[in-house]
Amino acid sequence: MSRKLHKILGYYVPAFFEMHVDTDADDLTINKLKPFEMTVLFHEYIHFLQDFATYYGLNRIYVYSEYMHSVINRIYRNSFDNKICVPIKIEDNADNVLLNQQIQNFTSGDDGGEYGIKDFTISDIIEDSDPLIDNPYMTSIPNVIVSSSEGDMVIFGAIAITESMAYIMERLCSPSAFKKSPSFPYRAAEMVADYYSPHFSDDPLMVLALCDMAQMSSNPGACFVRVMKGIQSGQLSFNSPEEIYDHFYDQISMTMEGEQSTLLLGFQRLSNVVKQQLKNYLRNMPILDTYYEWIDRLFNFAWEWRKNDRYFLLKMARHHDLSTNGAFGFCICNVGTPLMSNNRGSYFKISPKGMNVDIDVEYFKAFSQVEQLFSQGLKGCALYEWCCKSPQSTPSELCLSTPWKKVKEERLCPYALLWKHWNLSKYDVV
Repeated sequence: MSRKLHKILGYYVPAFFEMHVDTDADDLTINKLKPFEMTVLFHEYIHFLQDFATYYGLNRIYVYSEYMHSVINRIYRNSFDNKICVPIKIEDNADNVLLNQQIQNFTSGDDGGEYGIKDFTISDIIEDSDPLIDNPYMTSIPNVIVSSSEGDMVIFGAIAITESMAYIMERLCSPSAFKKSPSFPYRAAEMVADYYSPHFSDDPLMVLALCDMAQMSSNPGACFVRVMKGIQSGQLSFNSPEEIYDHFYDQISMTMEGEQSTLLLGFQRLSNVVKQQLKNYLRNMPILDTYYEWIDRLFNFAWEWRKNDRYFLLKMARHHDLSTNGAFGFCICNVGTPLMSNNRGSYFKISPKGMNVDIDVEYFKAFSQVEQLFSQGLKGCALYEWCCKSPQSTPSELCLSTPWKKVKEERLCPYALLWKHWNLSKYDVV
């Protein structure tokens, strides 16, 4: 799975609530940044909102969480002589982890490489499918193959849609400060929409609404194209972006269990599961009340948005000045920011209004480090530079090679706290 959404001027780390802004500024307070820097931060902040306020974003968190749960249980069962051999490769689908990861990879699609594809003109779109490992639910997953006149061929999936949506928001909300980005993935959704219905993207809010609602599905690329084909054939017609939202909210779907569902019911079910998963990373630790409160804030905010203010994103997009954008400010007031970093290696965050300033989102950086240890065999901890600048931290050479051994120290860093809390103290890594 992609670790970072496309990075040119910044990046966001899905499922772990972290973003980077290409700036040397030592203060990432929104209104203290230069307009261009503020615009980059805003783009990455949209990815943050996509992470916990869309079905696809929640499902990605679910997949990572299930992987961690599976790996730790396998360590308990299978590690001999208290040794953990990394990377840990799961070779069976006993707990559906492999299936979940495969579907996630297929539906993510392509990002166009490190720097994107500058010139991309669609010449053809083919709907295909990828075969899945044996399972009782489905045999394949639909995909969308897009070919360009320049000879490129890419999969149009969730990455292209999330980047297209963030780029539309960036251009609408900061029209004088955004920088032109490569056609793919940043204008992919607009180009695909126009392929099926010429001039559909003349109103970018129409594409924005469809991008947002496509992410409320488990396969955004296929969902996006299905709607555009409906418009092409005349089966669907929308006169405003609001009507696109209404169409999705009014749809009745069927679950794999044969039960009727709606967009809100499906979102609510998955939200409840993922919220508990995130809390279970650090279960039953009263000293971490702010961590639990921050998670509650995220999920309560997302539910209120999706249930009671379905056009919220349109309100944000229709205000063309970031420094006075009330909807943007409302988000920061209620949920704060993810963990933010600059080019100097410094970290920042803005806490939600009314919350005590304590460690909350920072734990997800530690989660990502342990996950990368298990999945990739990366043994050093990327929190080292940050801890060196933190007055109460105890960084040492262990951080760079064997951070799990810090579990023996009296004051536990976030990494060591996880290692101990997950009952891994007796294990060494080889």
